[in-house]
Amino acid sequence: MVGTAVGDALGRPAEARDPTTFRGREDDFRHYQPWSGYAGGPPGTFTDDTQMSICVAESILIGGGRIDPVDLAERFVAWLPEGRGKGQTCVDAVLELEMGVPWWEAGQPSAGNGAAMRVAPIGIALGSDIDALCLDSALSAVITHADPMAVAGAVGHAWLVARLAALRPGGLDAASLLDDLATAISVIDDPGHPERSWEKRPGKTSEPITLASRVREVADMLSWPTDKAFSHLYNGAFVLETLPCALWCFLRDVNDPEEGVVTAVLGGRDADTVASMAAAYFGALHGPNAFPERWCGENLERWDDLIDLADRLVALPEVS
Repeated sequence: MVGTAVGDALGRPAEARDPTTFRGREDDFRHYQPWSGYAGGPPGTFTDDTQMSICVAESILIGGGRIDPVDLAERFVAWLPEGRGKGQTCVDAVLELEMGVPWWEAGQPSAGNGAAMRVAPIGIALGSDIDALCLDSALSAVITHADPMAVAGAVGHAWLVARLAALRPGGLDAASLLDDLATAISVIDDPGHPERSWEKRPGKTSEPITLASRVREVADMLSWPTDKAFSHLYNGAFVLETLPCALWCFLRDVNDPEEGVVTAVLGGRDADTVASMAAAYFGALHGPNAFPERWCGENLERWDDLIDLADRLVALPEVS
């Protein structure tokens, strides 16, 4: 929960920006930057990634440990007027919900990352029951995102949080993790998508790529320089880009959370979500003490609430 908010808040000022605009200012992005849209609050203010994650956490707690799609859909409707940095897919789906469209029909045909970015609470609550984790991740996703790749991304993000939280920091094998992740998300029948702007990017084709196949590629890329990795993966809002890129940032600097998160931030583009997901992995593996003090405590919006929600998710009894 802390990592989700930390990466979101750090990446917020870099979102939708070309990474070349940060040259010479890299150190600025190691610190929270106050947001004029949130007067009087802490410098570490977050956006829809964390806001929607809180909706998911609260829904799980009200549901006694499982997702109730009706309750979660109502929470998304209540979130919309207060949403920051809202993705268009989520907005369109919630507007459908407001008009009375049932939750199972409101989801949009989008393979964006909005379904994945918010499911860390499911990984926390259901880590001991992978079948339940996969089902609830999928249910939470289709409320806004009906595309199979978006659903697979949600399953993958929750699965990663659960797996990493169960590991000791020294017990991580990157190749095995990626192979197991690809197998886990293959429970969703993802037919794949062509990569973004394939006709303009060297080495790309129009052939569909599945999220599972792209995840498996990350193992061979960990020695690549950042520019090459980001050019190949692309760190945008397409979940085919976001999840692998966040994984690359995490695994490349697995024992240095600050560097891994800042690398995600300095990539620009969908920096808040890539950094949020990567930081969730660091937090799951290392705990919140892995992050610099300046990113925690009173410097981060709703710090006490995030800790409380996480504690309550962990304390939930196992349910079927």
